Amino acid sequence: MTSTATTPDTTAATDRRAGLSGAFVRRWATGAGVAATAASLSVLAPLPERVQTYVSAWCVLLAAVIYLTWGTARGDLASRRLLSLQTAAVLGFGAIAIAAVATDPTVARYVLAAGWLAHAAWDIAHHRANRVVPRWYAETCLVSDLIIAAALLTVGP
Repeated sequence: MTSTATTPDTTAATDRRAGLSGAFVRRWATGAGVAATAASLSVLAPLPERVQTYVSAWCVLLAAVIYLTWGTARGDLASRRLLSLQTAAVLGFGAIAIAAVATDPTVARYVLAAGWLAHAAWDIAHHRANRVVPRWYAETCLVSDLIIAAALLTVGP
């Protein structure tokens, strides 16, 4: 007959492993954001600077349009107030995209970085409210937005 008794040391080690794996399970959306952004940046890196600027500009607008579309599909934008906020965000991010493609690439980097940081703040608001998009999506998008902004500010477009 085998004994199934555990010592406090083995129980603590098991609890630590379970806690670590649990943390990874809870933060899967963060991992998805890191992986998707790394893949996207590696595809964009060899492209000419102007093309990188255009792609980033239209993606910051697309990120806002996705929130508007998803919120509408989920029925979370039934109130005028929320629909107006989402629409204003799309217009604001559209203005950022237009400003970025209309300026010199050096200036566009900073315009786009500001746009991605603004979208990160938008992600936080949606994550906290748990409305419009699922929390996992807001978390994934937040991670991606912050990495893109950091890349624009440190590496370039």
